[in-house]
Amino acid sequence: MAFSGFSTEPLVGLPPELFSEVIPAITLPSELKVTLHIFYRLSRQRGTPRRLSWDDLAADRTLRRSLRSVSRLRPLEDLLAEGLDAAVRRGTLLHLALPADGRVGNWYVVNTTANRAWAEQLARAQATLTPASEPLLERPSLLGLYEQNIGLITPMLVDELRDAEERYPREWIEEAMREAVRANARSWRYIRKVLERWATHGRQDAAHHAERPIDVEKYTGGAFGDLFRRGSDESDL
Repeated sequence: MAFSGFSTEPLVGLPPELFSEVIPAITLPSELKVTLHIFYRLSRQRGTPRRLSWDDLAADRTLRRSLRSVSRLRPLEDLLAEGLDAAVRRGTLLHLALPADGRVGNWYVVNTTANRAWAEQLARAQATLTPASEPLLERPSLLGLYEQNIGLITPMLVDELRDAEERYPREWIEEAMREAVRANARSWRYIRKVLERWATHGRQDAAHHAERPIDVEKYTGGAFGDLFRRGSDESDL
């Protein structure tokens, strides 16, 4: 269906750097669509700082329809996370994980001088919270580790990480993230599989889980025992 043309309403004002520096460097369709839509949404806001939350964007029907044209096979939340993550890494957007009402909210603002100052002010305020508020600070530190090394935190991932902290030692989660980075498999699905494997089979360097000795009889006995023993004998030649 052909586009019928623009209305007579004033056009949306956008910074020139968006066209001269940002858009020419974008290669992901999801990043382009998310970036332009956020600038449009923020241009219609009043007050400062202008910001949007993950929940706002995930519920936006226009943005969801736009992202659906990128891929009908991938979940919309994955496309949204991909676009936001790319925009944050590029420096177009700033991401703030703000604790409120016992949960962490994900907020996004355009990377301007005023918004950077606002973000820094919030960071200083959180650093001076009273000891009674410290439990809220502990969780964002793990979220920060995930975002620095793996990718964008979604509300669903916040719950997944909370459950993981209750089930596994914290150092296991951190080491599983490092293993995901070393394997170039930066996803929560990979990290979760690593944690499940360690919980089932143990870790040689884990103080929280007893080592399980290798069951040699399992491999040298049974129908294929001769093959195992023969391979061992040949390796000694």
